[in-house]
Amino acid sequence: MSVSVRQSNAIDEEHLAIEKLLIGAKNGKWEHVWEVLGTHVQPRKSYLINVIPQKRRFSVLHQAVSWNNVDVLKRLLTFMICDVSISTKLCISDRGEYNIQTAEGLAQHKGYHSLVAVLKDHVSHFGNSDDIPTFNSYSEFNEQFGLGLISLTLAAYKEAFHPTKIDTNKSVTDVLKSIWTDIQTSQSRWREIRDVVADAVLPVCRENSQNIKDCETRHELFVAIINTYTLEENYMYTYLNMAFRRQRQEKYEPTGADLALGPFAVVYQMLLLFWSELHREGTTTYRRMKLKHADCNEYTKGKRFVWPSVVSSSTVRECAVAFPTCGLAGDVAVVFTIDNSTPCNRQPRNIERYASYMEHERTYPAGSRFEVMSRYTRSDGIAISLKLLLC
Repeated sequence: MSVSVRQSNAIDEEHLAIEKLLIGAKNGKWEHVWEVLGTHVQPRKSYLINVIPQKRRFSVLHQAVSWNNVDVLKRLLTFMICDVSISTKLCISDRGEYNIQTAEGLAQHKGYHSLVAVLKDHVSHFGNSDDIPTFNSYSEFNEQFGLGLISLTLAAYKEAFHPTKIDTNKSVTDVLKSIWTDIQTSQSRWREIRDVVADAVLPVCRENSQNIKDCETRHELFVAIINTYTLEENYMYTYLNMAFRRQRQEKYEPTGADLALGPFAVVYQMLLLFWSELHREGTTTYRRMKLKHADCNEYTKGKRFVWPSVVSSSTVRECAVAFPTCGLAGDVAVVFTIDNSTPCNRQPRNIERYASYMEHERTYPAGSRFEVMSRYTRSDGIAISLKLLLC
């Protein structure tokens, strides 16, 4: 059933499910775990299996190892979405730095050899993004699921982002707007968010994590977020857009690494939507992609669609670079020419002032919507004209 993008969110409900799941696993109450996850044949909220929420370091998989419960471990591994590569959360507290461990590493450390054998023998086909298309239908788009990384992060890190009750009639973007308004006035809110974002960045780049941790003002934090995203040496843009790409309307399957970047993703999304210091681009921008034929064929005149990831474009056609990690890699060269004249908060933002490079880049927030206005074949590939839609 189609759901309006403005209709609702289930963030508080998901928060309670995550708490039940993780507390149940920590206490060895596995019946509570199965009540949340269901079974691999009849899943309920199996997409929560890799979540490690705020102030916790272990996933459900790590808890099964900690309990030395081989039966539970085997049952968790029946879920294709269960990420055996997931690591305990790497973070820094007042007690110092916590090291990371995979489930297998934890089992080895504890001497649970039967569990080590199970994990070594497990063959995972999870986490492959090669078959995920760029084209997502606009008519059936629901932010609660279509922006799954954002909504799950708000549920898992509710204490940091939105500790009070959330109106279920708000869209996910409206919830982000409420959080944005709150951090402009609350001294504690933005600092708590700063700390969880710093921990999220730590596995990717220690230096950037520390730079975020050291921010003394909101402005410093916002600048550090953009700089971290654009610093090519740490590949944050690659990791983050891979995580955004896996957002799906149906059958959302986030990896542990995807979810670990959630706090950074939420703040970057808010900056692209609401930060007034990032100029909205109302002129034409250009975007190059290398797509597979089946995906490319979806972009026909009159179709409306959503790009679920953060998308970079350029005001200069010659500077529009194809980023293979941000779209479905294929053989068809496509140049998108995008009309951004529709005034809205999803017009692409000029991040050059705070970026680590200058490439005439204009960046769309995740979940921006477009209509295909025309399509024709050129000698250098497919040319597709788009118009940004009012959301």
